[in-house]
Amino acid sequence: MYQVLHASSTRFEPVRGLSYHLRQWGSPQGRPLVLAHGWMDVAASWQFMVDALSDDFLQDRQIMAFDWRGYGLTESPVTDSYWFPDYLGDLDALLDMISPDRPIDLVGHSMGGNVVTMFAGVRPDRIR
Repeated sequence: MYQVLHASSTRFEPVRGLSYHLRQWGSPQGRPLVLAHGWMDVAASWQFMVDALSDDFLQDRQIMAFDWRGYGLTESPVTDSYWFPDYLGDLDALLDMISPDRPIDLVGHSMGGNVVTMFAGVRPDRIR
């Protein structure tokens, strides 16, 4: 059984009419690093990567991962809508909540990589 090295905390936040599940590691006052998972994945999939980070890195970072709409513990939309403009809108709302006043570091994997790349193109001011 895998032994978690850096435990996370979780919470739920309202995002564009859905209850979004967020997972957090590191320091709440640290510089934000947001992780977007890929298709058929969840926020907890980042645990292995977070566990590979040094304690010094984690002390200086607020690391946030979330379950996309319809994934993991985040609600599914009533209309069963899973198109990329919805993911971009959800990400924009999440970043406004997580870090309203400063740009963030943003990492995406697979489908999440496509979304964060598009997001960086349309909202470059939000990315550090």
